[in-house]
Amino acid sequence: MSEYVIGWTAVGSLAGLTGACALYMLGGRHGKWQRRYLGSFVLSATVNAASCVMGLWTAWLLLVFPCLVAGFSLGYGGDTLLQRVFRRLVYVLGVCSAGLVFYLVLGHRVWWIFWPHLGMGLWSVYLGTKNPVHAAAEETFICAMLNIGLCMYPFVPMVGR
Repeated sequence: MSEYVIGWTAVGSLAGLTGACALYMLGGRHGKWQRRYLGSFVLSATVNAASCVMGLWTAWLLLVFPCLVAGFSLGYGGDTLLQRVFRRLVYVLGVCSAGLVFYLVLGHRVWWIFWPHLGMGLWSVYLGTKNPVHAAAEETFICAMLNIGLCMYPFVPMVGR
């Protein structure tokens, strides 16, 4: 496969992630459905399309969508710091579960992406509990951090390629 095709597919994945981040932020203002369903759909469609271009798509990857819907639907607020940290940890695990779908498809090769993916998710817990930036920007960056790893999975080389 041409390196240009791979490179432009990666750029397209980042564009899809940007669109999902916009919907994630809009769903934080009002209309939670934008975050839960549209943002999840855009992100799922993005990684499924990239997987198709990269020649590793299977129907199992359709499970990314319900994982993201479930993750994006979890509440993450709380009255105390401990409540917010706990609820955000559960939230991170929900969203990062979409990466486990790629494990079902690609096997052990994805662990080198999954651990940093989970690490970025944990960093989002810090960002979300400290709130050092405006909420609309925070939601955008949290979505990006939680899902940049998800966009990387389709680019894991298959053995024998």
